[in-house]
Amino acid sequence: MLGKLINANLFRMRRSASTYIVIGAFAAFMVMIFSVMLGSQAISSGNAEFSEVSRNITTEGLFQYVIAGDVLCLFVAIGTVVFIHGESSNGNLKNLYGKVSRKYALVLSKTAVILPLILIFVGIGLAASMMASLVFAPHSISFGGHGWSVVRFTLTHVLLLLAAASLAVCVNVITNSTMVTLIASFLFCQFGIAITSTLTERIHAFCDFTFSDYTLLGNMYAITPSSSGLECLRASVVAIVIIAATTLVGAYFLERSDVK
Repeated sequence: MLGKLINANLFRMRRSASTYIVIGAFAAFMVMIFSVMLGSQAISSGNAEFSEVSRNITTEGLFQYVIAGDVLCLFVAIGTVVFIHGESSNGNLKNLYGKVSRKYALVLSKTAVILPLILIFVGIGLAASMMASLVFAPHSISFGGHGWSVVRFTLTHVLLLLAAASLAVCVNVITNSTMVTLIASFLFCQFGIAITSTLTERIHAFCDFTFSDYTLLGNMYAITPSSSGLECLRASVVAIVIIAATTLVGAYFLERSDVK
């Protein structure tokens, strides 16, 4: 049943114009951020994180800037919300609700179908990073000799982004509101790391426990191509736990919802 639900959702995602609008918006954003910020020293210097990247332009540095942090996370959340809204607006959820006894399958299928979208985003980010390297620093397409490390970094972030999608799905199931989910996603991506960092500092005042190591955004910012295999494994476990927990919570609320 789960496989059939995923296939049906994939078909619906491929046929939806909104899917291509979100992908196009992300591609346009990549072009804008690299062409404008790398092309203008005044603009890039106003962003401390990007200023560091622009001083030593490499494909790896640009790709890390795109993948790590909250930018891609926000686009994944938007893509997830757009997909869920389409399912609700065309009555697809009501048609399936009574036919699926295990509600976790409905929730998990929503998350799983976002994976291809995440991979497309990552591919666009990589292509944009390579093109920006060619334009602004010719002959600098290089991953610094970190071939496997970059692959490991990328796969870890794909799993973290999938966890972010699962969280958005869970919030939507609980609130039954596309607008609330979109606002919550925006606030989470914009202010989540600041809250996480503050809590980590407060906890460090009493013990050596690093709270951010076990949070979604904490790992999104912390995991880089130079991160160790153990750090990537920890981040992957955190992502899997989040996916499992949000799927179970979403299934619980969906079971008790008024979808008929």
